[in-house]
Amino acid sequence: MGVLWLIDAHQSGFLFLLLLAALGLTVWEARQQGFDRRLTLWWLSVVGMTHVLGYLALRVWVARRGEGGGAA
Repeated sequence: MGVLWLIDAHQSGFLFLLLLAALGLTVWEARQQGFDRRLTLWWLSVVGMTHVLGYLALRVWVARRGEGGGAA
């Protein structure tokens, strides 16, 4: 929710709904990837603070992680 306060849009219902959707998608992605609880909570906090940009960062990280075959 950090970005919403920075741009003074914390009272916008639409942006709050987008934040909830991004958080839900983050949980869904974390479950599909098999992340442990700590990593899931870390990504939730990142998305909560940065909104959609944090979710996009998660998607990029997952894509790159899949390319290299690295473990997390």
